[in-house]
Amino acid sequence: MQNTLREGAVGWVLLASLGVSYVIAGDYSAWNFGMQHGGWGGLVLAVAFGAAMYSALLASLAELATIIPEAGAGSAFAERAFGPVAACLTGGCILIEYCAAAAVVAVFVGAYTRPLLGIGGPAVILGVFLLFIAIHAAGVGEALRVLLGMTIVALLGLVVFVAATMPLIRIEHFTDVAAGGAWGASRWLPGGWIGVWAALPFGTAFFLAVEGVAMAAEETRDPHRNLPRGMFAALLVLAAFAVLIVVAGPGAAGVRGLRLVDDPIVAGLQAAGAAPWVVRVVNVCGLAGLLACLFSAIFGYSRLAFALARAWYLPRALGRTNSRMVPLTAIVVPGILACILALTGAAEEIFVLMVSAGTLSYLLMLPAHWIMRRRAADLPRPYRTPGGVWTAGFAWCASLVSFVACFIANPLWSSVTICLLALFLVGYLVRRRRRR
Repeated sequence: MQNTLREGAVGWVLLASLGVSYVIAGDYSAWNFGMQHGGWGGLVLAVAFGAAMYSALLASLAELATIIPEAGAGSAFAERAFGPVAACLTGGCILIEYCAAAAVVAVFVGAYTRPLLGIGGPAVILGVFLLFIAIHAAGVGEALRVLLGMTIVALLGLVVFVAATMPLIRIEHFTDVAAGGAWGASRWLPGGWIGVWAALPFGTAFFLAVEGVAMAAEETRDPHRNLPRGMFAALLVLAAFAVLIVVAGPGAAGVRGLRLVDDPIVAGLQAAGAAPWVVRVVNVCGLAGLLACLFSAIFGYSRLAFALARAWYLPRALGRTNSRMVPLTAIVVPGILACILALTGAAEEIFVLMVSAGTLSYLLMLPAHWIMRRRAADLPRPYRTPGGVWTAGFAWCASLVSFVACFIANPLWSSVTICLLALFLVGYLVRRRRRR
């Protein structure tokens, strides 16, 4: 058994595909829940806010990841700047985020397999977890090349969806939900301005978890060049498709019919009267995208669990690799927990859990950018964040707004994040005391 990963296995193209695949499930699901809270106008504002936040976040993390290229990413940044407790909290947040990502995507996989195969639910959830954990055991290089192919298929499905729905867009479809009594409510913002705030977590569906590319730093070839290139290539692709989908889907099918379904892309095509073969093709491609996202979520949580265990934040058994340099235990154990969470079937609630954990991790890791600029000003920086600490400061403020928005959207499941994080910290403190 070893405690190192395979260095130099990943270039910028695979990093970009990894970033897109982390998020691609958000193009096929979850974003539409934002229209339940804020209507179409609220969702548009939420997506624009999310794009600005993630642009600043990636610009900040790219600098940190190139000077601290470790699999722990945000946890390693927080440890270098603030010490072990901050690292523990940050790592716990990211681990919760990626386990929740794997869980919610597995639920959506069941929604997309039902129209195709007539089966879904627990059988599909268990099946995909077993399959993808087995494939990951083959090694990162092989896994990411399979992932690249699946991501391309998913993107092609989105192209077909946009091409089929664009000619069917009607302005009245964007405002087919009656305005409520909230402050600022209108046909464009039926939930008012408070509805816009509640929609913010779902606007991140098109970008959430793309920052996970930083966790591949330790296995990246020339990280100072390939990490920023891969990050921003992924962000550009994701932003372009976010614009197209937010316009094409509700514009063709209406807000009312899409705001609560688990498969908005397929449901949108059906509501717009698309040909059955188009619906089936997009359904298959959507399934590929969801599987790609599950694939990359497993990659993310396994590398993070490995790094946290190697640094003593998790039991040391998770910080070992096998003869193929694969962190097998770190793949299997969190996968079991994610599978159990997925079996609840609570898609919207798990998604809010995921967003709250992710945005809280940003609040913890971004100050490392300011501290490292001050304490380690002489450290070589092959990549420097445009705008410097001001960019990181904007990302932090935007993350705080998004984190508070999670409690507006679903206070119960947002509170679950805090409880899980507290348990994570207590476990670390107990292990540290015993070690001493």
